[in-house]
Amino acid sequence: MRWGSASESFIRPIRWLNVMLGDKLVDASLYGVKSSMTTFVHRISNFEALEVSCVKDYFSILKNGGVTLFTDKRRENILNDFKVLQKEQGVVIEIDEELLDEVVAITENPTALLGSFDEEFLRLPSEVIITSMKEHQRYFPVFKDGKLINKFCVVSNALTNDFSKVIEGNEKVLRPRLADGLFFYDNDLKNGLSTAGLEKVAFFKGLGSVADKIERETKIANKLYDMYKIHASKEDLNRAVELAKADLMSEMVYEFTELQGLMGGYYATAAGENAVVATAITEQYLPDGEDSALPSTQMSAIVAMSLKLDTLLALFSVNQIPTGSRDPFALRRAVNGLVRITKEHGFAFDVVETLADLASGYENIDMQKLESFFLERVKQYFKGINPSIIEAVLASGERELLALGKKIQALNNIVNSEGFSEYSSTFKRVANITKDIDLSQRLHVNKCYFDEEAEAALHKKYNEVVDTKFDNYEAELDALLGLKPELDKFFEDVMVNVEDEAVKNNRKFLVASVYKSILKIADIKEVSV
Repeated sequence: MRWGSASESFIRPIRWLNVMLGDKLVDASLYGVKSSMTTFVHRISNFEALEVSCVKDYFSILKNGGVTLFTDKRRENILNDFKVLQKEQGVVIEIDEELLDEVVAITENPTALLGSFDEEFLRLPSEVIITSMKEHQRYFPVFKDGKLINKFCVVSNALTNDFSKVIEGNEKVLRPRLADGLFFYDNDLKNGLSTAGLEKVAFFKGLGSVADKIERETKIANKLYDMYKIHASKEDLNRAVELAKADLMSEMVYEFTELQGLMGGYYATAAGENAVVATAITEQYLPDGEDSALPSTQMSAIVAMSLKLDTLLALFSVNQIPTGSRDPFALRRAVNGLVRITKEHGFAFDVVETLADLASGYENIDMQKLESFFLERVKQYFKGINPSIIEAVLASGERELLALGKKIQALNNIVNSEGFSEYSSTFKRVANITKDIDLSQRLHVNKCYFDEEAEAALHKKYNEVVDTKFDNYEAELDALLGLKPELDKFFEDVMVNVEDEAVKNNRKFLVASVYKSILKIADIKEVSV
């Protein structure tokens, strides 16, 4: 809650304020409320303001008035009640941390209680029951042997020795909620899963209807299907994308918007769609958070990617680009989801080439801005890693997500290994010597120009490394950095900038060859430790 000109938010309006230093009142005003030597207690205990004479008196008044002052203590009391109920009833109470935080904040004298509802409502998908209980009533769902049962846990704020009426009242309130859900569910099953009407549901100004979005997603999905050659039917893929948004027309999703996709999966199964299609519909919005599950099949992954990619491309095409902390369409989360999905399913995705290909059907997209936005989210994905390591790999020009992740991890492992700082100075010198050389050209090194043994030794060792087939980037990078002794000897014994232009260039090309090979993985000079 926010009110007045204050930007601070609170779970309940601030009605009174008591600020004391020692036993004396501090004349203060916060959030439009003036401090006084009074406080209130639990309304069942006393409805009037009570005078506070000293700090000791304050704590005594609250305790006698049925108020557990400290948040941690209220949380502890609730969790202890949960443990007792679970042990007595042989059940498991599912603890939603956000819901628990809210319940802790809105109660003064919390007591956890078990209530029940009619078994007939278990015919509903468990997600519907749980959503109804959590969102509407702040109840915690109860499980037994891994299955939702017809019980719920409510945290009461009552001051009483007999909670039977409290339980009865909460049961009475929950029943019509679940009855509504069952009514919506049965109606939706009777009406079937249909996309009729989606052409009248607007997606976003300038981007047409949801039906138009489905059409765009279908084109992306087919391109991804051809790109990744997944083991699934293209007909099933197109069917999944076609029906993915159909549940937006259902009564259940109209009431519980957070169940979109999930209800579509249930309705698709009831309508006789095959399991692969139903699963893809259910999982189309995954991942929907940092710790969220990922699409479980390759086809589900493509459906989820198509949704995210169209949203990203379409909104960029109408210049709806997130700025600062503002991101109303969760485009940052969409990119995070794409990074996670590609990694999970081993899908190659080039931030430049793949995006350019998929964006061909959209107008007015600033591809440079889109690529920068995408890469910025990639950096955030690897937020636990030294940023200079990520920049070093990006400086290599790598833009394919799978390779990018592997190279970042490889460089990170090497940078964090013992003795890397010694390697760093040598290879930064390598980079400095070759800074004026065009590394895109073929660097031909002629052994005829070798005058020093250190030149031949470096050339021989370097060729051994580049002729070796490595299993991973870390092994390759480790071998290239292992050229340090030969490079150090080269720098000690060989003068690079000699008068003979051919000899000078040959020596520079030799050093540049080493740098160019490392640059395929990362620009080592960008790393700071």
